[in-house]
Amino acid sequence: MSVRSLCIWLALALSVASESGAQAAASTPASWYRRSRVLDLTGTSPRDSVVLVATGKRADSLAISMIFYVSGAVVHRQRWTSEDELYDVDSLKKQPAKLEKFMRSRLDDVLGMVKREPINSELVEHMGDEAALRKIVPRPTHQVMFSLAFETSTFLAWDPVRKRMVVFMECC
Repeated sequence: MSVRSLCIWLALALSVASESGAQAAASTPASWYRRSRVLDLTGTSPRDSVVLVATGKRADSLAISMIFYVSGAVVHRQRWTSEDELYDVDSLKKQPAKLEKFMRSRLDDVLGMVKREPINSELVEHMGDEAALRKIVPRPTHQVMFSLAFETSTFLAWDPVRKRMVVFMECC
């Protein structure tokens, strides 16, 4: 292959790669909302974090993900939609500016309410998955709790052996 042919082939390859990269970037949904918090999820690392991302074009049609990171690795992911957050606010659906303000505030609240606290054994006994907790050795003493969609609460426990969060209770 001549130098000229090689240069033409290389230029063509770079052009195609650049175009497909631009198409991939264009097809990736833009974040409508993205915030994070640094907090200790495991009791051993004050630099763990939770990231809340909502993608979509409008406040009433968002895909929402809350991602929990421990030592930089994803250890739990929760997904829901803005529709789950809006089931009780029909009056805002025809007021886009107020709806956007409401959703941003609501997502701030969801992220702000993530907390680590001692496990409530009595609550686990009545509503939790005791078997899920028994599988974690040593047995966890603390939970990470968060609420979304107004009445859905999720309780996680850190499994240090499997290096992941385990859902042991969800409640409405």
